Amino acid sequence: MPFTGSHPAAVLPLLRTGLPASALVAGSLAPDLPYYLPLDLGVRTHTALAVVTTDLLLGALLWAVWHGLLSTPALAWAPGSLAARLPATAAPGLRRRLRTPGRAVRVLAAVPVGAATHVLWDEFTHPGRWGAEHVPALAATWAGEAGYSWAQDLSGAGGALVLAGWLALWWRRTPSAASAGSRPHWWLPWTVLAAAAGAAGAAAAAGAPDLRSGAVWAAFAGGGAALGVAVVLALTWTAYGYGAGRAARR
Repeated sequence: MPFTGSHPAAVLPLLRTGLPASALVAGSLAPDLPYYLPLDLGVRTHTALAVVTTDLLLGALLWAVWHGLLSTPALAWAPGSLAARLPATAAPGLRRRLRTPGRAVRVLAAVPVGAATHVLWDEFTHPGRWGAEHVPALAATWAGEAGYSWAQDLSGAGGALVLAGWLALWWRRTPSAASAGSRPHWWLPWTVLAAAAGAAGAAAAAGAPDLRSGAVWAAFAGGGAALGVAVVLALTWTAYGYGAGRAARR
């Protein structure tokens, strides 16, 4: 499959539709979410039916965890140059995004739209899917690899490049507001996340039979470890912040 992190590239053209960007992104990641969890959910996530059922639930959960738990510490840990460029609409918090029924409806509409882009993309990068069955170039073998395997690698790399280009352009065009202040230790939690992902990924890849399998196993194990550590760090930061706030009010 294409690298999961590349899938949000497919929702970039939809950012001007009025649908919440974070919900589109969450939906675009949702079909692969079970691969990053330490348990088998036993559900199908790459079908048309899953887009409006399983993927909707997983995407909505991912969106809620991001805005309800992870986004506040993530913003607090962001380097000042990034925080100074974020718009007011990026302010963390789940409740403000569900303040009206209309906002909730837009989130629930955006998640399956994002999931649909993921499932459609994968139709051309997996054996036994529509692309491999109906597009001769994808079913053929090229330099020892199936066409759909080449499609996986090339589209995944292409999606990553598109995202990198979009982010670079956004950075260049977005003016920096008032400084968010000095954040000398902003890099520490990200280093912890990277170390956890690297260690888990390396351990998983060590038992892989080939390079492709090793890369996939490393991505799933590393991503899952990073997600778990991020949740722990966010809970710790939240508990510490609330405790410090209560102490300051006494």
